[in-house]
Amino acid sequence: MFLSDLRKLFINYFIENNHKYIKSSSIVSKYKDLLFVNSGMSVFKKLFYNNNNLNFVDIVSNQKCLRVNGKYNDINNIGFSDRHNTFFEMLGNFSFGNYFKEKSIYMSFKFLTDKNYLSIDINKIIITVYYEDYDSYNIWKKLGIKKYNIVKVGDKNNIKYNSDNFWNISYFGLCGPCTEIYYDFGDKYDGNFPGYGNVGDRYLEIWNLVFIQYIMNKDRNLLKLKYNSVDTGMGLERIVSVIQNVNSNYEIKLFKDLIDIIKIELYKINFSVTFVKNISNSFFKIISDHIRSSIFIINDGIFPSNKKHGYILRKIIRRSYYNLTSIGIKKPFLYKLINKFLLVLYDNYNDKSLLKNNNNINKNIEDIIFKEENNFINILNNGLLILKKECKTNNNFFSRETINKLYNTYGLPIKLILDFCKSNNINFEY
Repeated sequence: MFLSDLRKLFINYFIENNHKYIKSSSIVSKYKDLLFVNSGMSVFKKLFYNNNNLNFVDIVSNQKCLRVNGKYNDINNIGFSDRHNTFFEMLGNFSFGNYFKEKSIYMSFKFLTDKNYLSIDINKIIITVYYEDYDSYNIWKKLGIKKYNIVKVGDKNNIKYNSDNFWNISYFGLCGPCTEIYYDFGDKYDGNFPGYGNVGDRYLEIWNLVFIQYIMNKDRNLLKLKYNSVDTGMGLERIVSVIQNVNSNYEIKLFKDLIDIIKIELYKINFSVTFVKNISNSFFKIISDHIRSSIFIINDGIFPSNKKHGYILRKIIRRSYYNLTSIGIKKPFLYKLINKFLLVLYDNYNDKSLLKNNNNINKNIEDIIFKEENNFINILNNGLLILKKECKTNNNFFSRETINKLYNTYGLPIKLILDFCKSNNINFEY
């Protein structure tokens, strides 16, 4: 099953269960306190407080998300984690004052295990619940999940509601218990059982069901909302990895196709298969992830700049290019990937709410990436001179303040600065 097939199956399943389908909004958040949409629920935030103007209270959506700043920031995980992407699509079902735990859990269970849908083996499913959420625990048991596959997760550091299974929107605000669904890839992989530490490569969180009942005030007291709501989120790339039986987002067909494009373009540099084979997997994860994210950001009207959304886009493109320097590339390269990437992406995101297919936009994306690469190459060429000058000024010591100044003022990547310090025996704090 491909990414577009699974998306369609999910949406149709919830439409059959009387949900109203809402297409993805722009990846750019409409709220001032959030640069980019980072979850399915963030576009419906106001509805958890007031559903008076809704003609429908049960919703299904597939929302474009970007996690590159604030509470959710995965940019530094890319290249090291098989399970994270900066851009991803969040499948979700929501109820604002209608159904609650029992129906939500039942619908999730049926979609995952029923032979007409994903047909996942029930014994491969592990559940975590908040330790005081007896209702969710009993509902899962009633559906046939074995007791030993349902884990009650407590509070951390003896702080009430400080738990992986008690969701909150921030340090205060909307909150409630959640139940997380994990998939077990089997004992050929290492990892702690969910709820007992790092799950490693063995277990993968595929769906989070959040039961929003409260507002947490600044004293960490819970105030009851006037109605209960359901907010669920399932990363499309993650669940596709389960269905395609691969243990990494970067091994699903979508990413394999993108990575193959990168390899072909790299091969054209010196026509050496050995050159391409010797490049690390981390390199391909970073380039494929970051360029996919850049395409979606530019497609939604953002351009590289030194402020807000544009700053994030610039950071992503530059992190991609800096990885190219590790294999000796000193000229613009990323722009060559754009047209071929777009062909793959249009096959997987063929709805205009996800990715607008327009020749002018496509050419614009390629031009923007090319220009940003050239600008960054000039910065890198001048970077060594800047670093040597700072080295003399600061007596062979780079403080955190100095490193941040070099990054924010000159755009020098943190990794470049730290690499320079290490190779020249310069002391630094960071």
